[in-house]
Amino acid sequence: MGVLQDEDGISLTSDESTGVYTLRMDRGPNVVNPRFVDLLGKAIGKIEKAPHPKALVVTGTGKFFSNGLDLEYLQRSSESQKGALITSFWELLARLMVADCRTVASINGHGFGAGLFLALACDYRVMRTDRGYLCWPEVNLGMRLAKGFSELSKAKIGPRVLRDGVLTAKRYGSKEALASGLIDEECSLEHLRRTSERLAAAGLPENLGLLNFNPRTFRSIKIELYVDAYRALTSGQFDAPPESRL
Repeated sequence: MGVLQDEDGISLTSDESTGVYTLRMDRGPNVVNPRFVDLLGKAIGKIEKAPHPKALVVTGTGKFFSNGLDLEYLQRSSESQKGALITSFWELLARLMVADCRTVASINGHGFGAGLFLALACDYRVMRTDRGYLCWPEVNLGMRLAKGFSELSKAKIGPRVLRDGVLTAKRYGSKEALASGLIDEECSLEHLRRTSERLAAAGLPENLGLLNFNPRTFRSIKIELYVDAYRALTSGQFDAPPESRL
């Protein structure tokens, strides 16, 4: 097991025998603030530069995958600081969403708001069965679902589930999340790591039987699949009005 990064609660390790990298978030509730985004950005940069074959698992520790935006930071920040945080997080989500390898969110606990969006940016999602909820909390907090988050949600989730999830702030446990298509698999915490790594490794070109895998083309395919989300996350304005177009 190789250690590529271990800094302030964010680690990145690699398993040379499987080609699977693991990005682990261990900062308590893993709230999204400038330090969190900076550390995750460094880790994703290492993944982007890593040689193929490779796959990535993103996970947390304890009862939180990520509890969303750091509300305490937002309360004491200026509008420009809030905008800078959202924009930088959107850029990080875009990089993860169109990574040139398979990505799996290994959801060990609660994924609220920005934490859910981090999971949605991954190609696949596995969730533990005995703890944790996924939720769009915006309507409960009196907040808008800004353009980047909205387009990412629409790119990954069907309209009926998205309607109910966003307009009611419903909390999805693993069973409802699986039935609604929010996640791809559920399992106990005991098997979460193994299941996530299996799903990640299944996407390696040799395991898929691909004859001519091209990482650049793979990334381009993802951009084509999620073009509206990609444009919103990379060029959208965090404070654009609801009726704005990209």
